[in-house]
Amino acid sequence: MAEDISEKQHQATAKRLEDLRAKGQSLRSKDLTSGLVFIVTIIVLLFMTSEFKARIEDNFIQSFTGMRQIMQSREFPGAIVNKMVLANFFMLLPLFFGAVLTALLSPFIFGGWNFTLKSVQFKFDMLNPINNLQNIFSRRVISNILKSMLKVTVILGVFMLFSYDKKAEMYGLINLPAPQSIKAIYLISKEYVIIVSCSLILIIMCDVISNYFEYVKKGKMTSQELKDEHKDTEGNQDVKRRVRAAQFAIIRQRLSVTVPRATVIITNPTHYAVALRYEEGKDKAPKVLAKGKDYVAQQIRKIGISNSIPIYEAPVLARAIYNTTKINSEINQGLYMAVAIVLSYVQQLKNYQQGWAMQPEYVSDLKIPEEFVFDE
Repeated sequence: MAEDISEKQHQATAKRLEDLRAKGQSLRSKDLTSGLVFIVTIIVLLFMTSEFKARIEDNFIQSFTGMRQIMQSREFPGAIVNKMVLANFFMLLPLFFGAVLTALLSPFIFGGWNFTLKSVQFKFDMLNPINNLQNIFSRRVISNILKSMLKVTVILGVFMLFSYDKKAEMYGLINLPAPQSIKAIYLISKEYVIIVSCSLILIIMCDVISNYFEYVKKGKMTSQELKDEHKDTEGNQDVKRRVRAAQFAIIRQRLSVTVPRATVIITNPTHYAVALRYEEGKDKAPKVLAKGKDYVAQQIRKIGISNSIPIYEAPVLARAIYNTTKINSEINQGLYMAVAIVLSYVQQLKNYQQGWAMQPEYVSDLKIPEEFVFDE
């Protein structure tokens, strides 16, 4: 059965995930941030219990021991209030910084920090009532409602079970003296907050898992989307082939003009090829008419053979000229001796073919200076 091209069955690629992040759609869990802020706040409060107790007592003492000064001076109430507010402010700073830092750092735990202006851009589609109705009854909204109901059920269930378990202790508070009653209330509240924090951890884990699978599902791609992305990243292969074909055609046309005028072609034998021209009395030194690697080298050899241009296989010399000399430029002086041997061989070979001299001896070791030796 043919694959359904419209079905999202492929996992999200790195580019797809990056595009989602650019749109402001990244792994997020609202319960993770709010739950961690609540838990951190409770932890800070538990560690600062003695400081809060001392501060409340100090506020009470300052408020009621200064009644006489309040009656005598109109400026005294403002001074004592400022002092109390300042003291309470500094006491609450650790609580404030703990909550803020938790809210800022919690995104790094799940999905990483992501800031983009696209997520706050105005969209006219949001004004469409039909789209809004579809969003109200969408699967995502229904899922969020069910998750919210589950959270409320868990928290209320914890409260009811805890209240039932502590019913006897709470009834017994009536018979205790005020100081002991306050201490007992504190211990009961502390235990309840700890239990609620543990239940929040369970809610956070469920929300994180739910959001992860929802994000993975949202990022999935159809076969057509995968093909389109490949075209965008790698480029259209048909277009690239046509461009390469046009480039090779230009190269062949240029080589068909320059290579036939060469005196000799020095090769590697196939990876590099350099076409040199030297006309005694006209050129001061051998000049590079064409050079290339791989495909271009093959074209230079092919054109050279079709035009009866001598080909001299000297790998080290071919690489040296290729890496040190530009096209239409004279070769480096350090290569004069090696190229002179090649040109002498070509001239002797021409004389031999015409019956004017003996067959020349091929020189394989051309003694290339070390500074002109290049690896492939």
